[in-house]
Amino acid sequence: MIKINKINDIMFVNAAVTDFADSLGYCEYKIPLSIQGVKPKPSQALIQGTKAHHEKEQYEAEHVELEPVTITEIKDEKKDIEFARENIYSTLTVPFEFPTENVVVSLSGRIDKIMRVDGTLIVQDDKFVARPQTYDSKTQPYPGQLLQVLTYLNSNFSSKRKASPDDYFDMPHTQKQWELRICDRKTKEPHKTFSEVQDSFSLHYLHTSLETFASIAVNISEPEHHNNKRKCDACNLKSVCGFRI
Repeated sequence: MIKINKINDIMFVNAAVTDFADSLGYCEYKIPLSIQGVKPKPSQALIQGTKAHHEKEQYEAEHVELEPVTITEIKDEKKDIEFARENIYSTLTVPFEFPTENVVVSLSGRIDKIMRVDGTLIVQDDKFVARPQTYDSKTQPYPGQLLQVLTYLNSNFSSKRKASPDDYFDMPHTQKQWELRICDRKTKEPHKTFSEVQDSFSLHYLHTSLETFASIAVNISEPEHHNNKRKCDACNLKSVCGFRI
């Protein structure tokens, strides 16, 4: 759920990374609905995907031996490190100055996998789908999927869900790279991997999307309709959305 709080002259917009990625990547009308407290009924795909994530996390815990990562190793840019699956939490905080409002957006999430290899900071996200073959002809992930990994990649990191300022750590790096793996829900194995080093274009896409998200959340601008009936028919909020086509 997206929460709005005004403290002094600043509007604070707090949300999950998935709320941001889903609304800007799929439908902007999800923003006001989420603020109103509307919660979609979990789809079967979401339930099965969550189950697959848990199984993957449990498998790694039982079969992969990872050495505990120390602060000294984190600070050493030349040291390759890998954190345990779903063991690192992220927070991205970005301020915006609009003509009528000062807004701070804060997005929180939990990363599937984060590592540093040859100086490259890598964030990896797995999507467990029933028919991974549908991605065979795609050259890029869906916009919402891309926004999710970009948000993680540019966040602050902590091993604690409710972190204090002292709990966050920096991981020095030479460049940033995202990996989005499309996995078979049955076998849990990757079927296709999208991956790119972050550049100025992707960073601009993230920033403009965050600005749009902030603007809609505090009623500075109106959501823009995608005008795609197939999207509306597949939406998990179609039963309560007055803007469905």
